[in-house]
Amino acid sequence: MAKKQISKDVLRIITEVLSLVIIIILFRNGKLQIWFGIFAVGVIVSFFAGRFYCGWICPMGTLFRPIGWIYKKLGIKRIKTPGFFKKPWVRIVFLLLFVAVMILTKVLQIRVNFLLYMIAFSVALTLFFSEDMWHHHICPFGTILSISSRFSKKGITIDETACIACGKCQKVCPSQSIVTLESKKRANIAKECLVCYKCQDVCPANTCNYETL
Repeated sequence: MAKKQISKDVLRIITEVLSLVIIIILFRNGKLQIWFGIFAVGVIVSFFAGRFYCGWICPMGTLFRPIGWIYKKLGIKRIKTPGFFKKPWVRIVFLLLFVAVMILTKVLQIRVNFLLYMIAFSVALTLFFSEDMWHHHICPFGTILSISSRFSKKGITIDETACIACGKCQKVCPSQSIVTLESKKRANIAKECLVCYKCQDVCPANTCNYETL
């Protein structure tokens, strides 16, 4: 199990670094819009395998990792997501605004690197607020993937019969997709899960696994 976890973590790091290198190259060559094609592939994959784009490729999620690591080492706590942002319609509003701005700039022929500004904004936001605020409530890409991944037959599950209700998985989940049941045990909401495997990394009972839903 340990060897499998190490190889998985190494593969994820390689994938994230390569994704950052690609996005830097695209930016330097003025072709950052190509990344939207990569995102489109991520959407297609999510129909069958879940939100791997979020947990393994997304540049924002990749940059959040070192921030989270540094904050944990320094004992810095971030502000919890305000209740207002947790309303279901809020993320839809952000998505519609994003689409509207994209269409407007296209019609007016205004050249704007949307992705670059989004990355900068998400990182700035995550310096003060918990990650789930971006992943779960603001990110337009995340909202799209939360819809497409509803059809996925694969995802991270938590074996309720083996769960020891320690809550470690819930504490490390960046999107807060893990919820507490009446039994105090945990369950994972697959459509909100980033498939980052953080829950599996800390679970002492090995109850978090990627499998058929």
